[in-house]
Amino acid sequence: MRVNFLSSVFLKGLEKSVGDAEEVGLLFKRHERKLHMYVVYCQNKPMSEFIVSEHIDSYFEDLRQRLGHKLTLCDLLIKPVQRIMKYQLLLKDIQKYTERIGREGEVRSIAHAVSVMHIVPKEANDMMNVGRLQGFDGKITAQGKLLLFGPLVCSEGSVPLNSKPKELQVFFFEQNIIFSEAVGKKTQFSNPVYIYKAHIQVNKMSLVEKGDEEDPLKFLLRSTDPRKPSLSFLCSAPSQDGKDEWIRNLQLILQTQKDFLKAIQSPIKYQKNRLTHPN
Repeated sequence: MRVNFLSSVFLKGLEKSVGDAEEVGLLFKRHERKLHMYVVYCQNKPMSEFIVSEHIDSYFEDLRQRLGHKLTLCDLLIKPVQRIMKYQLLLKDIQKYTERIGREGEVRSIAHAVSVMHIVPKEANDMMNVGRLQGFDGKITAQGKLLLFGPLVCSEGSVPLNSKPKELQVFFFEQNIIFSEAVGKKTQFSNPVYIYKAHIQVNKMSLVEKGDEEDPLKFLLRSTDPRKPSLSFLCSAPSQDGKDEWIRNLQLILQTQKDFLKAIQSPIKYQKNRLTHPN
């Protein structure tokens, strides 16, 4: 990580902003892009966990004793992850008190900082999970933005009888939806890994919102790729809110794909429609 930025620039900026909530918010706004270093750190964390677990009782323990450190390397490596959550909590406290005294400039400034430090931890957590995905043949960095990630109870095929439902960890990228299975348990040195099971290309996918008349939480994802005519997953979300979030994001990306196809096929007509119906 760019420790020099945190200690020499960001920390000094915070110290100068003591007593000035608006300046605190502006500091986070100015350094929004650099704060994404936490996302990169978390993206590499699965690899660091593996390296540490291999040498924790030998090389790293000898080094700790030689340097006279009380904390283990595992304790040190988790600190940046813990810190990104504390930013948000502290900023929310500042936001609460600035709202009470009604200083509009400070409220707007801190609200932006809260938004920044809500997005950064989420993206950092997403990247840690992406880093634990194993067995996917494609280039993970070419899959676009990770739009949604979480557990869904899935059965292969369009009806539950085709296969026994199983909880899968589903990565919804702009280019592909990747289905994986969690293997292993969380320990002091490591977390579960996600073993690739299958994927459906987003531009070759159809969505059936009501996958099962008897279960309102189910929806069906089906591949329209002629090379994979039988590839489909009947998915069940853990709650209605969870299903709504999946459906909303799926509909949005599918509509974007349709609009993109229309723009390619008839660019002039597409632009005219955009001007006539901007929404």
